[in-house]
Amino acid sequence: MFNRESVIGKIVYGGGFVFDFARWLVIFGILLMISHYFIITIYIVDGLSMDPTFKSGEVGVLNKAVYHFSDPERGDVVVVKYPGDPDKKRYVKRVIGMPGEKIEVKNNLVYVNNKALIEGYLPKGTITIKEGSWQLDSDDYFLMGDNRLNSNDSRYFGPVEKRFIIGKTIWILAPRFFSVVTPTYIL
Repeated sequence: MFNRESVIGKIVYGGGFVFDFARWLVIFGILLMISHYFIITIYIVDGLSMDPTFKSGEVGVLNKAVYHFSDPERGDVVVVKYPGDPDKKRYVKRVIGMPGEKIEVKNNLVYVNNKALIEGYLPKGTITIKEGSWQLDSDDYFLMGDNRLNSNDSRYFGPVEKRFIIGKTIWILAPRFFSVVTPTYIL
């Protein structure tokens, strides 16, 4: 007849292929959720602010854990919470200025501590508008999109504190597949 211990035993220790598959599916789902919230996630590039480096609609992979152990580096492509609306808006931008630096935008160039920043990833003849000068605090980063004519970035909303940076883009998965490499700068 019906034996309670055998039913509980089957539930706890397995009850065939369907039960085993469902149990592994639940475990996989939980691990995926933990990974999504704390370690790595995917996102879709929305807009033209990083063009030509990233195209609107591309799927990126974001490392959320990296900045818990280190600080952003100049040239990193990051996803940042928009400081004016941190609960809703997210932007993809490149780290241009580091804490404590003086950033100037003038004559279509970006200057870091009075030295021109050579940005090889930008197309030749890129126009950089919205001139200005910013002194970064000890926890501030200056972020800019690669599409300088069509980017709402630190030139408009100011330097961004590290706490607003969600993570570093490490890959673009689709429709192109490539690893995102942080450029080297000579200052």
